[in-house]
Amino acid sequence: MAVALLACGDDGSAGRDAGGGRDAGGGRDAGGGRDAGEPVDGATVDAARMDGGGARDGGPLPSLACPALALPASGPMVRIGPGRADDLPGLVRDAAAGTTILLENGTYRFSATDEGNRRLQFVADGLTLRSVSGDATDVIIDGEYGTAEMLAISGRDVTVAHITIAHAIDHAIHISPPGGGPNVTGALLYGLVLTDSGEQIVKINSNGARDAWADDGRIECSSFRLTNAGRPHIERSPGGCYTGGVDAHSARGWVVRNNRFEDIYCAGEGLAEHAVHFWSASRDTVVENNTIFGCARGIGFGLVEAGADRPYADDPYPGVGYIGHYDGIIRNNVIFADHPYYDTGIELDQARGARVYHNTVWSTAAATGFFSSIDYRFANTDVDVRNNLVRRITSRDGAGGRVENNEEGIGAGVFVSASSLDFHLAPSAARAIDRGVVLTGAGVDMDGQPHDLGAGPDIGADERSP
Repeated sequence: MAVALLACGDDGSAGRDAGGGRDAGGGRDAGGGRDAGEPVDGATVDAARMDGGGARDGGPLPSLACPALALPASGPMVRIGPGRADDLPGLVRDAAAGTTILLENGTYRFSATDEGNRRLQFVADGLTLRSVSGDATDVIIDGEYGTAEMLAISGRDVTVAHITIAHAIDHAIHISPPGGGPNVTGALLYGLVLTDSGEQIVKINSNGARDAWADDGRIECSSFRLTNAGRPHIERSPGGCYTGGVDAHSARGWVVRNNRFEDIYCAGEGLAEHAVHFWSASRDTVVENNTIFGCARGIGFGLVEAGADRPYADDPYPGVGYIGHYDGIIRNNVIFADHPYYDTGIELDQARGARVYHNTVWSTAAATGFFSSIDYRFANTDVDVRNNLVRRITSRDGAGGRVENNEEGIGAGVFVSASSLDFHLAPSAARAIDRGVVLTGAGVDMDGQPHDLGAGPDIGADERSP
């Protein structure tokens, strides 16, 4: 039984900076390890670990069942092949608004040594960069660890789709408004393969003056990977392991949906950032139907106890104090790890109004660094955590919220085949089947089904058909 992801569409629901590393107050503390009596399942996973260039073998990883984007119906189009790779940075930088740049099959490498002639800078609004074929594996833009930010987006309504971007010194894609604004809005990253960046693979933040922001974007149907060949290229400062998947500061209204994140961790050199992380007063983020396998940390809303806030004219929580993440929802994600460098599945720090529904978060006994499946922390945190299938939920430092109807202490037996990475519910999973509560905003399960197929909703990311 393969894990399938639903088709992507519009949401139906509502450069490193000084604060980028994990703060000493944000990680697990001396008392945060596994309790002596906590159940630990001994199941192992027979899928191969990632090697120098490939994805995991074995096991039904999600087939990203997302249709290729249609070509724009109007506007200028330019077509270029890998033999003209050195022309691509200038073509993107100087493109008129609304231009679509089509890449023919092949690998694009740049002979220039200066950053300005290697980076693709999206300045105009409405630009599209995509492969002709609609298949990311057909077109590879290879930075060869000679380009800090391979794609830098400061224009509005930019689409990057159906290409592979590999081997950035820092970020494969960096989205940030220009000095003086305006806000960057409407970015769409779709159907991409993003692999082996030295820092966060996709970085989203404000401009340097913090008077313009990157809002209302979408990251869908894409694959984020860190391989053993890429791991030595990770930035080691701060914290020894300064990398992650999506890292967003002070961003509002983003949707991260139907993506796959694999093996974003450092081997004993520090704790990597999350596969998906929105913090520094980010707001209204939707993170749903993603698969996160083998990463050090899964999904984070907020991080530190205090920091730089973003002023919202319609502040929903006036007078509360610092909020690391406002509202938002984390639902129907599958998070799994089986190595010693795994820490936490879902992390909520100064996260106020966040909803965490129907996630499956599990790890084997090989994850000896395991801290928590879902952890919520700090006094301004007020979360709604329900219908999640996990090993353990923890609360620290005065965090509050509604945390109920979750199933903790689960073992491999609740799944069809954890050893094959099939996290559908087994027929015998009585602890989860029909045991959930009806939730407004539950979304759809990992197969695109609603959570009302049986006598009641099932707990976790799978709704088993009766």
